[in-house]
Amino acid sequence: MQRRLVDVFSWTAILGIVALVASPILVLAWSLVDPSGEVWAELWRTRLPGMISSTFILLVAVVGGSIVLGASLAWLVSAFQFPGRRLMGWLLVVPLAIPGYVGGFVWLDTLSGVVGARGVRSLWLCAVVLVLSLYPYVYLFARAAFADQGADTLAAARSLGMGPWGVFFRIALPAAQPAIAAGAALVAMETLTDIGTVRLFNVSTLADGVMRVWFGSGNLGAATELASALTGAAILLIAFERLLHRKGRRARGTSEKVMSPRLLSPFAASGVLASVAAVLIVAVGIPLVRLVDWSVESVQADKAVTVAGGVWHHVGNTLLLVVAAAVVAIVVGTLLALLVAHKGGVARIAGRVSTVGYAMPGPVVAVGVVVMLAALDRRGVLPSGFYLVGSTIGLVYALLVRFLAVGYQGVEASLERISPSAIERAHVLGAGSLRTALSVEIPAARFGILAATALLAVDISKELPITLLLRPFGVDTLSVWVWQSTSESLWAQAAVPALFMVFIGMVAVGLLLAALERGAELVS
Repeated sequence: MQRRLVDVFSWTAILGIVALVASPILVLAWSLVDPSGEVWAELWRTRLPGMISSTFILLVAVVGGSIVLGASLAWLVSAFQFPGRRLMGWLLVVPLAIPGYVGGFVWLDTLSGVVGARGVRSLWLCAVVLVLSLYPYVYLFARAAFADQGADTLAAARSLGMGPWGVFFRIALPAAQPAIAAGAALVAMETLTDIGTVRLFNVSTLADGVMRVWFGSGNLGAATELASALTGAAILLIAFERLLHRKGRRARGTSEKVMSPRLLSPFAASGVLASVAAVLIVAVGIPLVRLVDWSVESVQADKAVTVAGGVWHHVGNTLLLVVAAAVVAIVVGTLLALLVAHKGGVARIAGRVSTVGYAMPGPVVAVGVVVMLAALDRRGVLPSGFYLVGSTIGLVYALLVRFLAVGYQGVEASLERISPSAIERAHVLGAGSLRTALSVEIPAARFGILAATALLAVDISKELPITLLLRPFGVDTLSVWVWQSTSESLWAQAAVPALFMVFIGMVAVGLLLAALERGAELVS
């Protein structure tokens, strides 16, 4: 009887969470029942073919570049010993703290004097900026996969005459393919839903088209239908990644001996160090130097302020939003992961459904949340004078819908590595599901939970469309300030909030690195 009650509670909680986060998207999907034929025809005659081709080319370029750069850097740091290897290995994650649209306006101004403003606003430079911002996803997954490979297999390959790069291409890279695919899937989703960076470079993508159709024609249905193509592409990416993930779980090696880095000659070590340092200079060094220079100029001119308030007003709003949304997302994600871990395939499918919001453009999520919360406001859910639309609760809820996948998948990956025998022993000793979760599963997954929380903080701090569209009146964040300044090409004024955003992101990345150092591995 008790077991049946636990099952009923588990399924109720799983379905409740899925309904909570999937409802805004389902509300918008209902508009597909009555498609806007005239708008579709007009889009197809004008911008839609260009949007599709630009999105495809950008996606291939960014994902391909991130795989090449991220996997190569992960192998250099994992396989070779060179001066500063440990420090460089962790610094290569720092670009996660620099949003693409921040790096975008830095490089726009930096390169405009070389190739001209018209030449710098191109799809290819946009792709380069996004690669420099997103490659750490592939780097982290690939580095964890290389560390998980046994030294015995690699030593056997070397004994057969394979050189370092032969071992990489023929042994290490194929074995790490599922983990690299998981990182590439995150890069693809971020690229598909990016709006701030592509707008800076005048690249017309499907995500940017959703926002333009919404604001330009005011046709919410057409914007939703346009977003359906993005959702379909994201679902295909998720399905492909999961297939590779299952393959990787079957192919995982059993050697417990960790691969040790290989000593290099002084000349080769200097070359590796120079290569890694060059990436860091381009991805981190130059943007930080320009941001500091602009910030000093802005402060001296007394322009480090907006109508909403000064720097600390925006910093406080950003930190409150990051803490609130990250805590809610990690708590809900951990609960869902724990419930799904003890169920079968249907529950896992439900868990995947709850992550679809991560593949949706921010404006689409915002619209779905507004439609749903407005309906609740009309029903008088809250006391008179209080409304969900335009409230902090509504904004946090929208961020939960958008980023639950980060918390859920990060915790799920940690739970998968817990030995089933440990859980069975707890049950034999009389521990129920709740006590087993609190005493065995959560402690074992604590570093994965910390890593997921850090990633949530990074993503939420630099999130733009949802915050821009749903923030309460007078509650401006650093990302909104950056957007308002860059929209008018006021780079110096955008530098101050951008620099604070980078600092907040670097603190979150530091927590992520601490979790990885203590044993959390980002695989999904």
